Amino acid sequence: TVALGSSANPSVFGQSVNFTASVSPVAPGAGTPTGSIIFKDGATALATNALSGGPATFSTSSLSVSNHTITAVYNGDANFSTNTSAALTQTVGKADSTASVTSSANPSVFGQSVSFTATVSAVAPGAGTPTGSVIFKDGTTTLATNTLSSGQATFSTSALSVSSHSITVVYNGDGNFNTSTSAALTQTINKADTATGVTSSVNPSVFGQSVIITATV
Repeated sequence: TVALGSSANPSVFGQSVNFTASVSPVAPGAGTPTGSIIFKDGATALATNALSGGPATFSTSSLSVSNHTITAVYNGDANFSTNTSAALTQTVGKADSTASVTSSANPSVFGQSVSFTATVSAVAPGAGTPTGSVIFKDGTTTLATNTLSSGQATFSTSALSVSSHSITVVYNGDGNFNTSTSAALTQTINKADTATGVTSSVNPSVFGQSVIITATV
């Protein structure tokens, strides 16, 4: 008889799960079965592991988000017949994600280009790199929607007004990861400095001559 167990069920995407198969004789038979176990996901063989005086274990973190029908097939040996375990339904759900946002310059001044970088990562025990898109927001106003690349996306702007802006990033999720929203980043935009110059159209000039004085800011 073959017994099959899972170390974590349900699990989440990217989480390592150990499947353990134990083979034991059925009375009046006795002894210790040898040989190998095939771990299967439906009709797909995942691994073939040898029995060595005890159970066989197979570990994986690559199961997709779905319900998986896992079985363990004992190949038998010279003393024991083959057998297959009862099916174990391994449920793999989406992993949680966490989002954060940073600024290239804070505080900045009016008209200065500022780059906001969003980073989205998996929350343990989930693992992997989230894909999809993030929404950059200023309060409730959407600034841009950008696609993640290796878990990051960048948005640059020089159009923020003189004020304090509450910048957040909203991750839209994908087939493997749940949505998340970053903590707010307060981006302070100060007044920009100015430089003033003055020129004369004629210098020196003479009494009664028209002179144009130009100020440039």
